[in-house]
Amino acid sequence: MTDTALTDRWLTMLRACAQISQVAERELSERYGLCVSAYEIMDVMSQDPGWARVGELSVRAARSQPQVSRLLAQMVDAGYAERKPSLTDRRGFEVRLTPAGEQAFAQAVGTMGDVLRAVAGESADVRRAMGVPAPEPR
Repeated sequence: MTDTALTDRWLTMLRACAQISQVAERELSERYGLCVSAYEIMDVMSQDPGWARVGELSVRAARSQPQVSRLLAQMVDAGYAERKPSLTDRRGFEVRLTPAGEQAFAQAVGTMGDVLRAVAGESADVRRAMGVPAPEPR
């Protein structure tokens, strides 16, 4: 037997995440050349602005190491991140945001706020998942 209320909450959250991701992917791509996963990696990197190993970022962002490596390569090519060989592991490397990456991420944070407010205004599922009250009737 399944817990219908729990399943309903999970499905509401799943739909909300899909709706937010759809709009966020478009906005982040058009404005900054980023995808949602790259935004998340930048968020993790911004919380600890020093050099970080790819494996650490992978764990903290809950993404596979190959996916994180691929996203970091794109961010390095875009000038948003820089990398250097790891001093402790000759096979690995460490990364950090560049000033351009920090600036793009700061702007993207504002964009994500706009996206979240807009999608929450249009979607009852998003409002429920995020605990946002329904908009006032006009």
